[in-house]
Amino acid sequence: MIIVSLSIFLLIIGRIIYKRHIPVRQIQECLLQELNVGMAIVDVRDYNDSYKSPTPNALNLPIAYLVRHMHELPKKPLHIIASTQLEKNMSVRIIRKAGHEVRSYSLIEEKV
Repeated sequence: MIIVSLSIFLLIIGRIIYKRHIPVRQIQECLLQELNVGMAIVDVRDYNDSYKSPTPNALNLPIAYLVRHMHELPKKPLHIIASTQLEKNMSVRIIRKAGHEVRSYSLIEEKV
């Protein structure tokens, strides 16, 4: 009984670690200046961070509101702007699960 409980616990912990920390495959880092014309930009940073360094023509949709407002995403390839690897990994997985195509991302660190 203990082995079964321990196995289930380890599977749950492993899934959480995978979803948050293992990098998403088939997505490349790209500078905002190098983006293709046909791509939509989605900024998943917190409103406080995106307000300090706004990105023109970007849809500001923090990761906390991503599932609730998924219908606002355009039906074309997406470029994700995030502040950390964790935000990038989580948002790409959520968006891909909803059937959207994510081609690239940019990490914009907060300037202190």
